[in-house]
Amino acid sequence: MKKADVVIIGAGPAGAVCAYLLKKAGVNCVVVDHAQFPRMKVCGGGLTHKAYTLLERLIPQFRYDYKPVKHIKLMMEHEERCEFEAAHEIRVVDRKTFDDALIKEYTKIGGEFVKDGFARYEKQENGVMIVTMKSGKQYECRYLVGADGANSQVRQQAIGNYTEKLLCMEQYVEEKAEAGITVSLSPHYPNGYYYYFPSMGHDVVGYGDIQMTAEKFHDVMREWNIPENKIKGAYIPLKEVLSGNDHVILIGDAGGFPNKITLEGLYYAFATGMNACKAIVQGVPFAEANKEIFKKKKREAFHAKMFYSRFGMSSIRLISSNTNFVKKCFDIGVER
Repeated sequence: MKKADVVIIGAGPAGAVCAYLLKKAGVNCVVVDHAQFPRMKVCGGGLTHKAYTLLERLIPQFRYDYKPVKHIKLMMEHEERCEFEAAHEIRVVDRKTFDDALIKEYTKIGGEFVKDGFARYEKQENGVMIVTMKSGKQYECRYLVGADGANSQVRQQAIGNYTEKLLCMEQYVEEKAEAGITVSLSPHYPNGYYYYFPSMGHDVVGYGDIQMTAEKFHDVMREWNIPENKIKGAYIPLKEVLSGNDHVILIGDAGGFPNKITLEGLYYAFATGMNACKAIVQGVPFAEANKEIFKKKKREAFHAKMFYSRFGMSSIRLISSNTNFVKKCFDIGVER
């Protein structure tokens, strides 16, 4: 049996940031992921201003390729409502190369990264955690961090079935030389939206809502005259959860932290990874170290309920032609 202070399951942005900060703080940790990196990841790949400024603060030397995008177009049911230049660029990254580069920042400073799958954990009477991998390898640790995404196996063992999630599907299309981000809302897209993201070497078209099916995705693509290509899908969690054990911490998508309106996950991946490190280093519960994020999520839940309500959609239709107002709301949203 190997020993570590912390075992992190999942090498995506949440796990990589948490691991990097722990290693810099002198905490012995190991990251475990079943995937071979670089690996594909379903995601529009947009880093908002608050996301990349936080990442720059946490890992100042980190460099990555991205496409800067400022042009935003808002539509409702195929009708263009407004378009504008955002105050801050959205940095669109290819998640395959971005995530690989991020976990390498951790291994560059001597961090251990193991390819294996999580099987189970057990808490001993003395508080020590025994984490067993699918290979049979075991780790004895003080903390287990679940950063294994929307279908988290760590969360599954901690709290059981998790149903508060939305299915999003997307496909690649030919890259346009000049393209901005397009988002389309509709009462027929419950708690979701259609999106077009310019990306690196290709563009990404996607759609998701709480009633999503593969058939509905095909219907939406046909509505937008998008030629069918290889389709990828992923769940996006919509409700944050705690494990019920101060030594089992759920972060990023595993903890249900994506934005409830925009479905953005990268900012919360970085923020909760940072706060998990804080909880471990300071020896305080994650609920305390992450309390400002939990407060923010409570406000966000209220706003999302209003935003996607029938009243909210009607109100958006009325105000969405006011370009200055929409731009102001957008700029505030990506900054805070």
